[in-house]
Order: sequence, then C-alpha cells, then structure tokens
Amino acid sequence: MPPMVHAQVAITQNKGNHASNRSYQNSQQLNKLLEEGRRLVNAGNYTGAIARYQKAANLEQNNPRIYASLGYLYARQQNFSAAATAYQQAIALDRNNADFYYALGYSLGNLGENAKASAAYRRTTQLAPNHLNAYLGLGVVLLRQKDYDGAMWAYQQVVTREPKNANAYELMGAMLIQQGRFAEAIAALQKSATLAPNNSNVLLSLATAWMSQGNITAGLMTLKQVAQVDPNNVTAYLQIGEVLRHQNDINGAIEAYRRALAVQPDLVEAQEAINNILRTQSDAQ
Repeated sequence: MPPMVHAQVAITQNKGNHASNRSYQNSQQLNKLLEEGRRLVNAGNYTGAIARYQKAANLEQNNPRIYASLGYLYARQQNFSAAATAYQQAIALDRNNADFYYALGYSLGNLGENAKASAAYRRTTQLAPNHLNAYLGLGVVLLRQKDYDGAMWAYQQVVTREPKNANAYELMGAMLIQQGRFAEAIAALQKSATLAPNNSNVLLSLATAWMSQGNITAGLMTLKQVAQVDPNNVTAYLQIGEVLRHQNDINGAIEAYRRALAVQPDLVEAQEAINNILRTQSDAQ
C-alpha cells in the first residue's frame, strides 16, 4: 500500500485563561506542566512529555488541545491505539475541529480500522473541504476496502484543488495497477514522475506498469532511472538483474545483483541469483 500521510496536529501551550474557580496554585502548576511538556517535545523526549501532558489533563479535563497533544505524542511513538483514544477525547470536547478528526483518521488507519478511519476522514473534509491530506488518507483506507470508485473520487478531489499534487497521481497509479488498468496507471504515474522526478517509488511503480503491459524495454529503462536517482535502491537492482537474466545478458545481470549486494551485503535474493547463474554456466560447460 502507498504510505499513509502523516497527521499534523500542533502541540499547543495553555495561555493561562482558566476558569474562575481554579486555584492560583493549580493554574501555576498547569502552566509549568505544559511548559515542561513543550520543552521535552522539542528535545525529542516523548515519554517524558506524555507524562507531563497526562498530569495537565488531570488538572484541566475540559481542554481538548491537551488531549490532542497527547494523541500527537502517542502517534510519534507508534502507539496508535492510545493516540486514537486521546483524539476521541479531544473531539468529545471540540466536535468542529477538522485537525482532530484528521489525526483520528490517521491513527485509526494505522490500526487497520479502515471503516472508522474513512468516517473520520470524511468528517474532516466536511469541516475543511480543502484539507488535501484528508482526501489522500481517505483514498488510502477506501482502497484497502476495495472501494476503488470511492478512492478515485478522493484522489480526484485533490487534483481538482491542486493539479500539481504528485502524491495524488502516485496513489492513483498504484490503485490502477491493482485493478490491472495498466495504461491508465502509466498515464497517472507519468504525471507524478513529471512533478516529482526523483521519487523512486513512483518510478518503480511505473516500471511495474510498463512490464505488465509487455513493454520490457520501457520497464528496464525506468528501472535504470530508479538506480540513477536512488543508488541504494536494492529493489531496482534485483529487478534489473531479473530482466537482464531473462534477456540472456548474463554479465549485466550479475553486475546488477552485485550492485544490490554492495548496498546490502546480506541480501539473500541477490546472492542466490548469482549462484544460480554461475551454476547454470558451469553445467553448460
């Protein structure tokens, strides 16, 4: 699957406007916790920041941005279950915040709860019709549910609003490959490659589409382009080696496999491929 887009929810600091019945001591303690949390986030100490924000949430339970901050931090730790719970708490306090719904969709998508993620992304777009990442995320989770028409609609919403969005064309192309619609996939991926010429993932998908159509020459040229823009891409070298081996270009195939091993010396597939080639040559003699 294409990579999921990342949630962007800002960590905010309480400004000190507390309810009148809050004691001055609690107010000072809350501000201290939020300041410490912010400092720990900047230092990359997410565990310590979470502890501060949890204490802050206990002091001020009606502040949705504290829960959103917790959700952000849990997501950074890949704890998407806790992140989803935190964002749900934030939404319960602020039901019209598009960023909260988007972050919830992102967390649920990472948990594989695609139907719930779809609902969260849709709510995001209702509140913020130009939220491009929400449409991209919606397309991804709909694709997982085999809702190809829905996913295509979501991606089209992006390119309608931002015609030069390379990511949307990339995701379209990947989806069309899954459907076996290779000519359409090539058109979408070529647009993405034009907009982002150094994206090796797009080029790999384009190579797959070309070869699935039987155009091995175009596929091989595209794989070599991947190797140029991303010299450490072992997948490209493996595929180049496979194509050249079938074309009986033994020296070229071995060279491709050796380049893969230069990047990843313990790559079993490349070593086995070289051994098979050498064994076949030895048997032929």
